[in-house]
Amino acid sequence: MTAITPDLPLSPEPKSRNFVLFSIAQCISFAGDWMQKAAVGWLAWELTHSPAWVGAVALSDLIAVFWVAPLAGTVTDRANPYRLIWLTQVLAMANSCVIWLLVVLGVVTPWLLLAWAVIDSTLQGFNQPARMMVTGALAPHGRVSQAIAANSIAANIARSIGPMVGGFIMLHSGVSDVFLLNAVSFVAIMAVLIHVRPWIDRPGLAVKTGRFTADIASGFRYILRAPQVAMLFALTLGFALLARPFTELFPALAGGTFKGGPDTLGLLMTAQGVGALFGAGWMLRKRPQRRLVGVTIAAAFGIAVSLILFSMTGRFAYALPLIGFAGLFHVVTNIGMQTMAQTMSEPSMRGRVLALYNLVFRAGPALGAFVIGFAAHWLDLQLLIGLAAGAFLISLILAMPAFRRIYFTERTSA
Repeated sequence: MTAITPDLPLSPEPKSRNFVLFSIAQCISFAGDWMQKAAVGWLAWELTHSPAWVGAVALSDLIAVFWVAPLAGTVTDRANPYRLIWLTQVLAMANSCVIWLLVVLGVVTPWLLLAWAVIDSTLQGFNQPARMMVTGALAPHGRVSQAIAANSIAANIARSIGPMVGGFIMLHSGVSDVFLLNAVSFVAIMAVLIHVRPWIDRPGLAVKTGRFTADIASGFRYILRAPQVAMLFALTLGFALLARPFTELFPALAGGTFKGGPDTLGLLMTAQGVGALFGAGWMLRKRPQRRLVGVTIAAAFGIAVSLILFSMTGRFAYALPLIGFAGLFHVVTNIGMQTMAQTMSEPSMRGRVLALYNLVFRAGPALGAFVIGFAAHWLDLQLLIGLAAGAFLISLILAMPAFRRIYFTERTSA
Protein backbone atom coordinates (compact mmCIF):
# COMPACT_ATOMS: atom_id res chain seq x y z
CA MET A 1 0.00 0.00 0.00
CA THR A 2 1.34 3.42 -0.86
CA ALA A 3 3.09 5.07 2.05
CA ILE A 4 1.63 8.33 3.23
CA THR A 5 3.65 11.51 3.07
CA PRO A 6 3.40 13.16 6.49
CA ASP A 7 2.00 16.63 6.97
CA LEU A 8 4.22 19.44 8.04
CA PRO A 9 4.91 18.98 11.75
CA LEU A 10 2.44 20.62 14.06
CA SER A 11 3.31 21.41 17.65
CA PRO A 12 2.16 20.31 20.11
CA GLU A 13 0.84 16.85 19.16
CA PRO A 14 -2.96 16.98 18.64
CA LYS A 15 -5.02 15.58 21.52
CA SER A 16 -8.21 13.55 21.30
CA ARG A 17 -10.18 16.24 23.09
CA ASN A 18 -9.44 18.68 20.28
CA PHE A 19 -11.41 16.82 17.62
CA VAL A 20 -14.12 16.08 20.20
CA LEU A 21 -14.45 19.81 20.94
CA PHE A 22 -14.43 20.57 17.22
CA SER A 23 -17.15 17.97 16.63
CA ILE A 24 -19.33 19.48 19.37
CA ALA A 25 -18.87 22.95 17.91
CA GLN A 26 -19.67 21.61 14.45
CA CYS A 27 -22.83 19.98 15.81
CA ILE A 28 -24.01 23.40 16.99
CA SER A 29 -23.00 24.95 13.67
CA PHE A 30 -24.63 22.18 11.60
CA ALA A 31 -27.84 22.53 13.63
CA GLY A 32 -27.85 26.22 12.79
CA ASP A 33 -27.32 25.41 9.11
CA TRP A 34 -30.28 22.99 9.09
CA MET A 35 -32.45 25.55 10.91
CA GLN A 36 -31.54 28.06 8.24
CA LYS A 37 -32.23 25.63 5.38
CA ALA A 38 -35.74 25.05 6.74
CA ALA A 39 -36.27 28.80 7.15
CA VAL A 40 -35.04 29.60 3.64
CA GLY A 41 -37.39 27.02 2.12
CA TRP A 42 -40.33 28.36 4.11
CA LEU A 43 -39.46 31.96 3.25
CA ALA A 44 -39.34 31.05 -0.45
CA TRP A 45 -42.82 29.54 -0.11
CA GLU A 46 -44.17 32.55 1.79
CA LEU A 47 -42.86 34.94 -0.85
CA THR A 48 -44.08 33.04 -3.92
CA HIS A 49 -46.40 30.13 -3.00
CA SER A 50 -44.62 28.40 -5.87
CA PRO A 51 -43.04 24.92 -5.64
CA ALA A 52 -40.82 25.88 -8.57
CA TRP A 53 -39.30 28.77 -6.62
CA VAL A 54 -38.79 26.57 -3.57
CA GLY A 55 -36.97 24.07 -5.80
CA ALA A 56 -34.92 26.82 -7.45
CA VAL A 57 -33.70 28.11 -4.10
CA ALA A 58 -32.84 24.57 -2.98
CA LEU A 59 -31.02 23.95 -6.27
CA SER A 60 -28.73 26.93 -5.59
CA ASP A 61 -26.67 24.66 -3.35
CA LEU A 62 -25.97 22.26 -6.20
CA ILE A 63 -25.27 25.10 -8.66
CA ALA A 64 -22.67 26.63 -6.35
CA VAL A 65 -20.97 23.27 -5.72
CA PHE A 66 -20.16 22.71 -9.40
CA TRP A 67 -18.20 25.90 -9.92
CA VAL A 68 -16.82 26.30 -6.40
CA ALA A 69 -15.35 22.83 -5.78
CA PRO A 70 -12.31 23.04 -8.13
CA LEU A 71 -11.49 26.56 -6.91
CA ALA A 72 -12.05 25.71 -3.25
CA GLY A 73 -9.69 22.75 -3.39
CA THR A 74 -6.81 24.80 -4.78
CA VAL A 75 -7.47 27.63 -2.32
CA THR A 76 -7.50 25.13 0.56
CA ASP A 77 -4.15 23.65 -0.48
CA ARG A 78 -2.56 27.09 -0.80
CA ALA A 79 -4.09 28.74 2.26
CA ASN A 80 -3.42 28.68 5.97
CA PRO A 81 -6.19 26.35 7.28
CA TYR A 82 -6.89 28.47 10.34
CA ARG A 83 -7.19 31.72 8.41
CA LEU A 84 -9.31 30.17 5.64
CA ILE A 85 -11.85 28.52 7.93
CA TRP A 86 -11.98 31.64 10.13
CA LEU A 87 -12.64 33.87 7.10
CA THR A 88 -15.37 31.65 5.69
CA GLN A 89 -17.05 31.41 9.10
CA VAL A 90 -17.04 35.19 9.54
CA LEU A 91 -18.45 35.75 6.04
CA ALA A 92 -21.14 33.08 6.52
CA MET A 93 -22.15 34.64 9.84
CA ALA A 94 -22.31 38.06 8.18
CA ASN A 95 -24.42 36.57 5.38
CA SER A 96 -26.93 35.22 7.93
CA CYS A 97 -27.11 38.69 9.48
CA VAL A 98 -27.80 40.17 6.04
CA ILE A 99 -30.79 37.93 5.34
CA TRP A 100 -32.06 38.55 8.89
CA LEU A 101 -31.92 42.31 8.27
CA LEU A 102 -33.61 42.00 4.85
CA VAL A 103 -36.48 40.02 6.35
CA VAL A 104 -36.87 42.39 9.31
CA LEU A 105 -36.97 45.38 6.96
CA GLY A 106 -39.46 43.58 4.70
CA VAL A 107 -37.43 44.18 1.53
CA VAL A 108 -36.53 40.58 0.62
CA THR A 109 -37.79 39.38 -2.79
CA PRO A 110 -37.64 35.95 -4.46
CA TRP A 111 -34.76 36.99 -6.71
CA LEU A 112 -32.91 38.55 -3.79
CA LEU A 113 -33.41 35.39 -1.77
CA LEU A 114 -32.09 33.29 -4.67
CA ALA A 115 -29.01 35.50 -5.00
CA TRP A 116 -28.44 35.29 -1.24
CA ALA A 117 -28.77 31.47 -1.36
CA VAL A 118 -26.15 31.22 -4.12
CA ILE A 119 -23.75 33.38 -2.08
CA ASP A 120 -24.37 31.28 1.03
CA SER A 121 -23.78 28.03 -0.89
CA THR A 122 -20.60 29.50 -2.36
CA LEU A 123 -19.27 30.30 1.11
CA GLN A 124 -20.19 26.81 2.29
CA GLY A 125 -18.38 25.38 -0.74
CA PHE A 126 -15.14 27.08 0.29
CA ASN A 127 -15.70 26.24 3.95
CA GLN A 128 -16.40 22.51 3.56
CA PRO A 129 -12.96 21.29 2.39
CA ALA A 130 -11.33 23.54 4.99
CA ARG A 131 -13.46 21.93 7.72
CA MET A 132 -12.55 18.47 6.45
CA MET A 133 -8.85 19.38 6.48
CA VAL A 134 -9.10 20.69 10.03
CA THR A 135 -10.90 17.53 11.17
CA GLY A 136 -7.98 15.44 9.90
CA ALA A 137 -5.35 17.81 11.30
CA LEU A 138 -6.86 17.67 14.79
CA ALA A 139 -6.85 13.88 14.92
CA PRO A 140 -3.89 12.24 16.69
CA HIS A 141 -1.80 9.93 14.52
CA GLY A 142 -3.77 6.97 13.19
CA ARG A 143 -7.15 8.28 14.41
CA VAL A 144 -8.43 10.19 11.37
CA SER A 145 -11.35 7.77 10.87
CA GLN A 146 -12.40 8.28 14.49
CA ALA A 147 -12.37 12.05 14.08
CA ILE A 148 -14.48 11.76 10.92
CA ALA A 149 -16.86 9.38 12.72
CA ALA A 150 -17.26 11.87 15.58
CA ASN A 151 -17.97 14.57 13.01
CA SER A 152 -20.53 12.30 11.31
CA ILE A 153 -22.32 11.75 14.62
CA ALA A 154 -22.44 15.51 15.12
CA ALA A 155 -23.84 16.01 11.61
CA ASN A 156 -26.57 13.39 12.06
CA ILE A 157 -27.64 14.79 15.44
CA ALA A 158 -27.73 18.28 13.99
CA ARG A 159 -29.78 17.12 10.99
CA SER A 160 -32.40 15.76 13.39
CA ILE A 161 -32.43 18.69 15.82
CA GLY A 162 -31.95 21.66 13.48
CA PRO A 163 -35.18 21.56 11.44
CA MET A 164 -37.21 20.79 14.56
CA VAL A 165 -35.82 23.83 16.43
CA GLY A 166 -36.18 25.98 13.32
CA GLY A 167 -39.83 24.98 12.93
CA PHE A 168 -40.54 25.80 16.58
CA ILE A 169 -38.96 29.25 16.24
CA MET A 170 -40.79 30.01 13.00
CA LEU A 171 -44.09 28.99 14.61
CA HIS A 172 -43.67 30.96 17.84
CA SER A 173 -41.35 33.83 16.95
CA GLY A 174 -40.97 34.30 13.20
CA VAL A 175 -38.73 33.25 10.37
CA SER A 176 -36.32 36.18 10.84
CA ASP A 177 -35.28 34.94 14.29
CA VAL A 178 -34.05 31.66 12.79
CA PHE A 179 -31.47 33.57 10.74
CA LEU A 180 -30.41 35.56 13.80
CA LEU A 181 -30.03 32.42 15.92
CA ASN A 182 -27.97 30.78 13.17
CA ALA A 183 -25.66 33.79 13.15
CA VAL A 184 -25.23 33.42 16.91
CA SER A 185 -24.48 29.69 16.54
CA PHE A 186 -21.22 30.53 14.76
CA VAL A 187 -19.79 31.78 18.06
CA ALA A 188 -19.29 28.20 19.28
CA ILE A 189 -17.13 27.03 16.40
CA MET A 190 -15.18 30.30 16.30
CA ALA A 191 -14.36 29.93 20.01
CA VAL A 192 -13.12 26.37 19.41
CA LEU A 193 -11.06 27.55 16.43
CA ILE A 194 -9.23 29.96 18.72
CA HIS A 195 -8.55 27.09 21.14
CA VAL A 196 -7.17 24.72 18.46
CA ARG A 197 -5.27 27.41 16.58
CA PRO A 198 -1.81 26.02 17.55
CA TRP A 199 -2.59 22.80 15.63
CA ILE A 200 -3.96 24.32 12.43
CA ASP A 201 -2.25 27.73 12.05
CA ARG A 202 0.39 26.88 9.46
CA PRO A 203 1.19 27.80 5.83
CA GLY A 204 -0.54 26.04 2.97
CA LEU A 205 1.26 22.93 1.74
CA ALA A 206 0.91 23.58 -1.99
CA VAL A 207 3.61 25.47 -3.87
CA LYS A 208 2.30 28.93 -4.74
CA THR A 209 4.74 29.81 -7.50
CA GLY A 210 2.63 28.14 -10.19
CA ARG A 211 -0.48 29.55 -11.83
CA PHE A 212 -3.78 29.11 -10.02
CA THR A 213 -5.41 27.50 -13.08
CA ALA A 214 -2.48 25.10 -13.41
CA ASP A 215 -3.01 24.04 -9.80
CA ILE A 216 -6.68 23.31 -10.54
CA ALA A 217 -5.73 21.16 -13.53
CA SER A 218 -3.04 19.39 -11.53
CA GLY A 219 -5.66 18.35 -8.98
CA PHE A 220 -7.68 16.55 -11.66
CA ARG A 221 -4.53 14.94 -13.10
CA TYR A 222 -3.44 13.76 -9.66
CA ILE A 223 -6.78 12.06 -9.02
CA LEU A 224 -6.67 10.31 -12.39
CA ARG A 225 -3.04 9.18 -12.10
CA ALA A 226 -2.79 8.12 -8.44
CA PRO A 227 -4.22 4.55 -8.49
CA GLN A 228 -5.51 4.51 -4.91
CA VAL A 229 -7.21 7.90 -5.25
CA ALA A 230 -8.60 7.15 -8.72
CA MET A 231 -10.11 3.88 -7.46
CA LEU A 232 -11.56 5.71 -4.46
CA PHE A 233 -13.26 8.24 -6.73
CA ALA A 234 -14.67 5.45 -8.91
CA LEU A 235 -16.15 3.88 -5.77
CA THR A 236 -17.48 7.25 -4.57
CA LEU A 237 -19.08 8.02 -7.93
CA GLY A 238 -20.87 4.67 -8.11
CA PHE A 239 -22.00 4.98 -4.51
CA ALA A 240 -23.25 8.57 -4.93
CA LEU A 241 -25.15 7.91 -8.16
CA LEU A 242 -26.59 4.45 -7.55
CA ALA A 243 -26.84 3.78 -3.79
CA ARG A 244 -26.92 7.10 -1.95
CA PRO A 245 -30.04 8.70 -3.62
CA PHE A 246 -32.52 6.62 -1.58
CA THR A 247 -32.74 9.30 1.14
CA GLU A 248 -33.64 12.05 -1.37
CA LEU A 249 -36.53 9.86 -2.53
CA PHE A 250 -38.08 9.40 0.93
CA PRO A 251 -41.00 11.82 0.32
CA ALA A 252 -42.04 9.93 -2.83
CA LEU A 253 -41.63 6.58 -1.08
CA ALA A 254 -43.67 7.70 1.92
CA GLY A 255 -46.53 9.22 -0.06
CA GLY A 256 -46.50 7.01 -3.14
CA THR A 257 -45.12 3.56 -2.42
CA PHE A 258 -46.42 3.23 1.15
CA LYS A 259 -49.50 5.50 0.79
CA GLY A 260 -48.64 7.41 3.96
CA GLY A 261 -48.22 10.97 5.11
CA PRO A 262 -45.74 13.05 7.12
CA ASP A 263 -45.70 10.41 9.85
CA THR A 264 -44.53 7.77 7.36
CA LEU A 265 -41.87 10.14 6.05
CA GLY A 266 -40.75 10.81 9.62
CA LEU A 267 -40.42 7.08 10.33
CA LEU A 268 -38.28 6.54 7.22
CA MET A 269 -36.03 9.46 8.15
CA THR A 270 -35.81 8.27 11.76
CA ALA A 271 -34.88 4.72 10.71
CA GLN A 272 -32.17 6.02 8.43
CA GLY A 273 -30.90 8.40 11.12
CA VAL A 274 -30.80 5.74 13.83
CA GLY A 275 -28.89 3.40 11.53
CA ALA A 276 -26.47 6.20 10.68
CA LEU A 277 -25.83 6.95 14.36
CA PHE A 278 -25.08 3.27 15.08
CA GLY A 279 -22.76 3.14 12.07
CA ALA A 280 -20.90 6.29 13.07
CA GLY A 281 -20.59 5.04 16.65
CA TRP A 282 -19.12 1.75 15.43
CA MET A 283 -16.60 3.65 13.28
CA LEU A 284 -15.24 5.39 16.40
CA ARG A 285 -13.06 2.31 16.92
CA LYS A 286 -9.44 2.70 15.83
CA ARG A 287 -8.51 0.54 12.81
CA PRO A 288 -5.36 0.13 10.72
CA GLN A 289 -5.63 1.50 7.19
CA ARG A 290 -5.81 -1.91 5.48
CA ARG A 291 -8.64 -2.94 7.79
CA LEU A 292 -10.46 0.34 7.17
CA VAL A 293 -10.39 -0.20 3.40
CA GLY A 294 -11.87 -3.67 3.86
CA VAL A 295 -14.63 -2.33 6.12
CA THR A 296 -15.46 0.41 3.58
CA ILE A 297 -15.78 -2.02 0.68
CA ALA A 298 -17.81 -4.45 2.81
CA ALA A 299 -20.17 -1.62 3.82
CA ALA A 300 -20.60 -0.68 0.14
CA PHE A 301 -21.74 -4.27 -0.51
CA GLY A 302 -23.98 -3.98 2.56
CA ILE A 303 -25.90 -0.92 1.38
CA ALA A 304 -26.37 -2.47 -2.07
CA VAL A 305 -27.83 -5.68 -0.61
CA SER A 306 -30.01 -3.75 1.88
CA LEU A 307 -31.57 -1.63 -0.87
CA ILE A 308 -32.12 -4.65 -3.13
CA LEU A 309 -33.98 -6.41 -0.29
CA PHE A 310 -35.88 -3.17 0.42
CA SER A 311 -37.06 -3.05 -3.19
CA MET A 312 -38.48 -6.59 -2.86
CA THR A 313 -40.83 -5.95 0.06
CA GLY A 314 -44.18 -4.20 -0.08
CA ARG A 315 -44.72 -4.26 3.69
CA PHE A 316 -43.69 -1.14 5.56
CA ALA A 317 -42.86 -3.14 8.70
CA TYR A 318 -40.19 -5.01 6.75
CA ALA A 319 -39.02 -2.00 4.74
CA LEU A 320 -38.30 0.14 7.81
CA PRO A 321 -35.51 -1.99 9.35
CA LEU A 322 -33.95 -2.41 5.90
CA ILE A 323 -33.79 1.38 5.60
CA GLY A 324 -32.12 1.38 9.02
CA PHE A 325 -29.48 -1.05 7.75
CA ALA A 326 -29.04 1.04 4.60
CA GLY A 327 -28.48 4.10 6.81
CA LEU A 328 -25.88 2.21 8.84
CA PHE A 329 -23.96 0.97 5.79
CA HIS A 330 -24.27 4.38 4.15
CA VAL A 331 -22.53 6.24 6.95
CA VAL A 332 -19.85 3.54 7.38
CA THR A 333 -19.06 3.74 3.65
CA ASN A 334 -18.99 7.54 3.77
CA ILE A 335 -16.67 7.68 6.79
CA GLY A 336 -14.39 5.07 5.24
CA MET A 337 -14.19 6.83 1.87
CA GLN A 338 -13.61 10.25 3.45
CA THR A 339 -10.85 8.80 5.64
CA MET A 340 -9.24 7.22 2.59
CA ALA A 341 -9.42 10.59 0.79
CA GLN A 342 -7.62 12.20 3.75
CA THR A 343 -4.94 9.57 4.32
CA MET A 344 -4.19 8.34 0.79
CA SER A 345 -3.69 11.74 -0.82
CA GLU A 346 -0.49 13.77 -0.74
CA PRO A 347 -0.73 16.61 1.82
CA SER A 348 -0.10 19.23 -0.86
CA MET A 349 -3.02 17.84 -2.89
CA ARG A 350 -5.39 17.04 -0.04
CA GLY A 351 -7.55 20.16 -0.31
CA ARG A 352 -8.22 19.53 -4.00
CA VAL A 353 -8.95 15.85 -3.38
CA LEU A 354 -11.38 16.65 -0.55
CA ALA A 355 -13.10 19.43 -2.51
CA LEU A 356 -13.68 17.19 -5.53
CA TYR A 357 -14.73 14.33 -3.26
CA ASN A 358 -17.28 16.68 -1.73
CA LEU A 359 -18.47 17.67 -5.22
CA VAL A 360 -19.09 14.04 -6.20
CA PHE A 361 -20.69 13.21 -2.88
CA ARG A 362 -23.12 16.15 -3.02
CA ALA A 363 -23.89 16.28 -6.74
CA GLY A 364 -24.10 12.52 -7.36
CA PRO A 365 -27.14 11.83 -5.13
CA ALA A 366 -29.03 14.81 -6.56
CA LEU A 367 -28.41 13.60 -10.12
CA GLY A 368 -29.18 9.98 -9.23
CA ALA A 369 -32.42 10.93 -7.46
CA PHE A 370 -33.48 13.04 -10.46
CA VAL A 371 -32.89 10.19 -12.94
CA ILE A 372 -34.61 7.60 -10.74
CA GLY A 373 -37.51 9.96 -10.01
CA PHE A 374 -37.93 10.73 -13.71
CA ALA A 375 -37.88 7.03 -14.62
CA ALA A 376 -40.57 6.42 -11.98
CA HIS A 377 -43.10 7.78 -14.47
CA TRP A 378 -42.81 4.40 -16.22
CA LEU A 379 -41.53 1.97 -13.58
CA ASP A 380 -42.18 1.43 -9.88
CA LEU A 381 -39.98 3.69 -7.72
CA GLN A 382 -39.11 0.97 -5.23
CA LEU A 383 -38.09 -1.34 -8.07
CA LEU A 384 -35.90 1.39 -9.58
CA ILE A 385 -34.07 1.88 -6.29
CA GLY A 386 -33.40 -1.86 -6.25
CA LEU A 387 -32.21 -1.85 -9.87
CA ALA A 388 -29.81 1.03 -9.16
CA ALA A 389 -28.50 -0.81 -6.10
CA GLY A 390 -28.13 -3.96 -8.22
CA ALA A 391 -26.08 -2.04 -10.76
CA PHE A 392 -23.88 -0.78 -7.90
CA LEU A 393 -23.48 -4.33 -6.59
CA ILE A 394 -22.44 -5.60 -10.02
CA SER A 395 -19.91 -2.76 -10.36
CA LEU A 396 -18.42 -3.70 -6.96
CA ILE A 397 -18.10 -7.35 -7.94
CA LEU A 398 -16.40 -6.41 -11.23
CA ALA A 399 -14.06 -4.02 -9.39
CA MET A 400 -12.94 -6.54 -6.76
CA PRO A 401 -9.78 -7.62 -8.65
CA ALA A 402 -8.75 -3.97 -8.91
CA PHE A 403 -9.53 -3.40 -5.21
CA ARG A 404 -7.31 -6.35 -4.26
CA ARG A 405 -4.47 -5.26 -6.53
CA ILE A 406 -4.49 -1.57 -5.58
CA TYR A 407 -5.35 -1.67 -1.88
CA PHE A 408 -4.20 -5.07 -0.64
CA THR A 409 -1.36 -6.27 -2.91
CA GLU A 410 0.69 -3.33 -4.24
CA ARG A 411 3.71 -2.14 -2.26
CA THR A 412 5.27 1.12 -3.36
CA SER A 413 7.31 3.69 -1.55
CA ALA A 414 6.31 7.33 -1.19
